[in-house]
Amino acid sequence: MAIQCPRCNRQYDITLFEFGRKVVCECGEVISAEGVFPPGLSGRRDPIRRQENEEAKRVARQHMEVLRRAADRVCTLILLSDYPEIDVEIEKAKVRELAEELFPNRMELYEMVYESRFRRLWEQFRSEPDEPHYETLWRPEK
Repeated sequence: MAIQCPRCNRQYDITLFEFGRKVVCECGEVISAEGVFPPGLSGRRDPIRRQENEEAKRVARQHMEVLRRAADRVCTLILLSDYPEIDVEIEKAKVRELAEELFPNRMELYEMVYESRFRRLWEQFRSEPDEPHYETLWRPEK
């Protein structure tokens, strides 16, 4: 997935924008995953647009925090509880629905970040070890 500069149409990979990072395009435009913020925009030029941008950024941050907390809860259930797999899957489905509601056109990013994290944690902390069992690896040979 790519984010496009509105000024020069240059495309940047979405992974450059993780954790709220911004990218300065070669044309001088400052781009973030939440939107594009021209460096010359000041309160004197267009106070209404600036206020709308600030409000949109605040709402986006709140949505990201809600989604992060829900995903952290699922991670905790995987790591620190004996919840059955079906209950963890139900909680994962709730997080997915929340992500679809808050960020409907960013589900590819959700898949890359959260679903892969859930899968990795389950495999690492909940799955049974593969054959041969680790105990048999340390037995002395006869």
